[in-house]
Amino acid sequence: MNSETTPDIPTGATQLSDVLDVAEEMGFTTEFDVAAGHSAHDVLCCRSCDVESSASSFERAWSQRLEGASDPADMLHVSALTCPNCGAQGVFVSPYGPAASDREASVMRAFPKAERDDPPSPN
Repeated sequence: MNSETTPDIPTGATQLSDVLDVAEEMGFTTEFDVAAGHSAHDVLCCRSCDVESSASSFERAWSQRLEGASDPADMLHVSALTCPNCGAQGVFVSPYGPAASDREASVMRAFPKAERDDPPSPN
């Protein structure tokens, strides 16, 4: 791995892969997707049990927003969630701001407040 910095290439931004690695280390191993076919806009589908539930019914352990190192408009949101149906722990990853779809924005507005604003450091 080359640890040298290259001029004109931004550094220091948190990478999505790093956040997902921390989530996996904490047991958040499944994924949640916006339920596109549902009539309500704030519904997620759990990939573990394939059940659709309102975003407000999920427990949210933490969330983190990421911006692109070279383009701050590359905005992503990651939430660590627990499925209200089967108890599976996983993540929901979505753009936020102007890049988010109506459904993605509705899901994020419906989430309960996170216990933390960012993932705890792994021990």
